[in-house]
Amino acid sequence: MNADLGLFLDSLPGLVFTALPDGHLDYVNRRLAELTGISGNRSAPCLWPVAAASPEDVNQTLDRWRFMLSSGEPFKMEIPILDCGGKRRILFVRCNPMRHEPRIVKWCGLAFESDEPSRHSTSPQDAEFQRIVDSIPVPVAVTTPAGDVETLNQPALDYFGMSLEELKEWKSIEVVHPEDLQRTIGDQVAAHRSGTYYNVESRHLRSDGVYRWHNVLGLPLKDSDGNILRWFHLLMDIEDRKKAEIELAEREREARLVLESIPAGMTVLASDGIVEAANEQLLRFYGRTLDDIREWRQRELLHSNDLPRLMKALDNAIETGTPYDIEVRLRRMDGTYRWFQVTGRPLKTEAGAIVRWYVLHVDIDDRKRAEDALRAAEFDLRKIINALPTAVWTTCADGYCDFLNDRWLNFAGVTSQEAEGWGWTAVLHPDDKQYLLDWWSKGLTSGAPVDFEARMRRYDGEYRWFLFRANSLRDEHGDIIKFLATNIDIEDRKRAAQALARRERESRLIVDGIAGMIALFSPEGELNGGNQQLLDYFQRPLEELKHWDTNGITHPDDLQICIDNFRNSIVTGEPYDYETRFLRHDGAWRWFQLRGLPLRDEDGRILRWYGLLTDIDDRKRAEEKLRRNEAFLADAQRLSKTGSFSMNLEADALTWSAETYRIFDVDPAMPLSLDVVLSRLHSDSIPTAQQVMDRARESSGDFDYEVVLSMPDGSTKYVRVLAHSERNKDGDQELVGAVQDITESRRAEQALNEARSELSYVTRATSLGVLTASIAHEVNQPLAGIVTNASTCHMALTAEPPKIELAKETARRMIRDANRAADVIVRLRALFSRKPPSIEPLDINEVAAEVLALALSDLQRSRVAVVTQFGVHLPQIAGARVQLQQVIMNLLRNAIEALTEVEDRPKRILVKTEAIANGEVQLSVEDAGVGLSMDEMNRMFDAFYTTKQDGMGIGLSVSRSIVENHNGRLWVRPNVHHGVTVAFTVPAYCDDEFGPLRRQPDT
Repeated sequence: MNADLGLFLDSLPGLVFTALPDGHLDYVNRRLAELTGISGNRSAPCLWPVAAASPEDVNQTLDRWRFMLSSGEPFKMEIPILDCGGKRRILFVRCNPMRHEPRIVKWCGLAFESDEPSRHSTSPQDAEFQRIVDSIPVPVAVTTPAGDVETLNQPALDYFGMSLEELKEWKSIEVVHPEDLQRTIGDQVAAHRSGTYYNVESRHLRSDGVYRWHNVLGLPLKDSDGNILRWFHLLMDIEDRKKAEIELAEREREARLVLESIPAGMTVLASDGIVEAANEQLLRFYGRTLDDIREWRQRELLHSNDLPRLMKALDNAIETGTPYDIEVRLRRMDGTYRWFQVTGRPLKTEAGAIVRWYVLHVDIDDRKRAEDALRAAEFDLRKIINALPTAVWTTCADGYCDFLNDRWLNFAGVTSQEAEGWGWTAVLHPDDKQYLLDWWSKGLTSGAPVDFEARMRRYDGEYRWFLFRANSLRDEHGDIIKFLATNIDIEDRKRAAQALARRERESRLIVDGIAGMIALFSPEGELNGGNQQLLDYFQRPLEELKHWDTNGITHPDDLQICIDNFRNSIVTGEPYDYETRFLRHDGAWRWFQLRGLPLRDEDGRILRWYGLLTDIDDRKRAEEKLRRNEAFLADAQRLSKTGSFSMNLEADALTWSAETYRIFDVDPAMPLSLDVVLSRLHSDSIPTAQQVMDRARESSGDFDYEVVLSMPDGSTKYVRVLAHSERNKDGDQELVGAVQDITESRRAEQALNEARSELSYVTRATSLGVLTASIAHEVNQPLAGIVTNASTCHMALTAEPPKIELAKETARRMIRDANRAADVIVRLRALFSRKPPSIEPLDINEVAAEVLALALSDLQRSRVAVVTQFGVHLPQIAGARVQLQQVIMNLLRNAIEALTEVEDRPKRILVKTEAIANGEVQLSVEDAGVGLSMDEMNRMFDAFYTTKQDGMGIGLSVSRSIVENHNGRLWVRPNVHHGVTVAFTVPAYCDDEFGPLRRQPDT
């Protein structure tokens, strides 16, 4: 068969060649050599598209040749050359790679000779081009240089289910997904401008209404002058491409092996076996003359081990008159031996007499090596398919299953023999089997892609949902030769869909269970649902409530505000928040706060609006009462000659109460600034004020000092200032306090100074002990002043509209912090008096949770996520709550600061509590920050040692002292990947009767 194939291919008008991976020629057949005058000399390979090209075509031809080779994929191209007579010709070349995975070892090409095509007429090349386009088994579109659709092949028309005329308007009929359209057009326009290829991924609408992802490759087809004749667009389905490529590569490998076996040499023997003639290819191979070949038995042209076999085969053929076929090694001109298939056939007369013998010498050395490589490659291919993370199987054109990979077989727990043919259907769920087989039968008949879902039985008997996908593989005639299929496990997706449905039902129950009025709106703003509380309040049907803007349930004074705010949110997609009055079913008008949020899908489209109607009528009444109280407060400040102020130390922004303006004798209409304050201060008081502001900017604290004011009329005022510095909700350092005019009391004190001077020494001496004992009580007074100075809420309350919730929350937070500070001072008093801390049984989880609540604003501002792993059934610990919270807060703030510079990973802190073997309880804080060096970890608990630019170096030192005073220990260790973990232990609380106290489980 190989000899017949060789004779047949020699008689074709095709030009056959092979090339090295870099494109240099290493073999050409006789016809190509005669046409170009170039021989395929392996010892001196040449880049023949350049060697044979005319000077004006060299650069363009070389660029296109290298570009096609760089793709590593089969390609077709036109190559202009000069033949031996200097005539310009066009060769149409098809080239396929021969692989020894994963690299290309050779390129095999076939060329056809034709005249250069006319640009304005239908030429044989155009017909060949159209035939190639129509034969491509994937959707292909051909457009003009301007981008207008010229033609589409049948797979493209079948895929889109439209006519050519319809698809010429593809930019406006949504065959390309709207989200991908502009990007696809932009890439095409850019490619048209530059004249280079483009490669874009986009979704295209299949005839059944489903968008599928495709890899669209656009290539310009140019003439010999570099002018673009048309554009060639391939739409390759990304999901099935890899499987088709594997099968195609296998077929191309087999085709290349056949091409490698083409007979390259021929001899003609007389009837008695004497050599009469030999072709040029054989002579070039041996590097000998015809006379030398006639004496082949003595000239060592064969390997010594093969010579007896060939002589025996030839003698037997001559004696019997039967053909012979033998493989031997022939000695090439450079002394190397190569395997050849030597086939001899007799030419007989009508009477049966042998006239001569024709002997073909086919170089099969590469085939021999390729066969060995193929056996290894087939083994590797099977391993690759078995390593794919999905079940893969193939069938013949009639649906007979001929291959299933190991993942499929291992899942089902069956052998390949059991699953072969139609045996694989035994693992299908009985309820899905007939449905699946019906779809599969339709796919076998139509050859269209098959996509359906069914359950398969696992080896342990459990059924799981799978997505079955199959696509046909066709030959060059469009006939189906195989089906490639995969099974994708979608059990988790199915369960997720069921869980989503349950969550939607639960969401509806939650909406109905909310102790407030919930309204549901469509994306266009139409009311289409609401909970029972909404219906109970109005006691009207939902259809009537849909017309809330015209049916009188909205107060006339508020109606236009409601309509404007609501419609603006519907148009912009932004949440809405406003207040209005609604008519209750009993005729009473009540104030409501309306808040609305949109629910969006994964693409950002609004699915529905959720509106929350909160009854704030009582709050409105409270606001009115608060405004009256503010008036009372202003009167109280005027009578007590005490004003309040706040100062943003970051922006030097001041806010004064009316009494403060009176004390400083400043016109309320005058803009406030730090210069205004300093202009009123006596020169001796300016350093004091500057020192206080500098300290307040550096850290939080309390201040109690006096300053002297120089008034415009020349008089002097004495003012006492009580203030507290801390960071506000925006993270800015803020100084808040009160100023009291003490001029009259100061003057009275001065009048008594002389009378008291003699008593002052005695008073100081006798009160020193009392002062030492009551210092903690005296320090509490300015802290308690924070609660009194809640008048700073005035700023929020005087805003338009008043921010009541913010004011209330600020007041509660100031009271909470003030009381907490007071508790700390009480414990510090005990500490300074060398009394032991107040030890009590504590829940470590509760202590840690309180700290996390206090640090919530810092965490949100730093965009740090905290994960807690609190142990359950932990014993209660023995400790002082505030001191332990001080330790935890210190560790938490250090972790937050360690994450400040982190950008390439999540900012995450893990707070963990657990019981350890020796009866102690351990709390650890783990961060993923920048970490510490060994020297820093060894010194981090030393007093006044810090790694921060503005740190004091006493936080961890004090924390270690507190932990050790609790009979515990504090240490640090580096994490495996990033950051450090700081942990401490404290003993469990014990009483004499019951031992360690343990937290009771939640009920």
